[in-house]
Amino acid sequence: MINSQIRISEELWDKLKEISEQEERSINAQMVYILKIYIEEYEKNKENK
Repeated sequence: MINSQIRISEELWDKLKEISEQEERSINAQMVYILKIYIEEYEKNKENK
C-alpha cells in the first residue's frame, strides 16, 4: 500500500466528501473507487481502438 498526498480545491473536496457520505465510504475509499472505475474505463476504451 502506498501513502500519498494530493492537493485538491476546497470545492472539489466538499463535493467528494458529500458523495462519499451518501455512498457510505470514507473519502479515501471513495477516491480509490473513483480511480479504479476511471482506469477500467480507460483500459476498455483503449482496447476498443
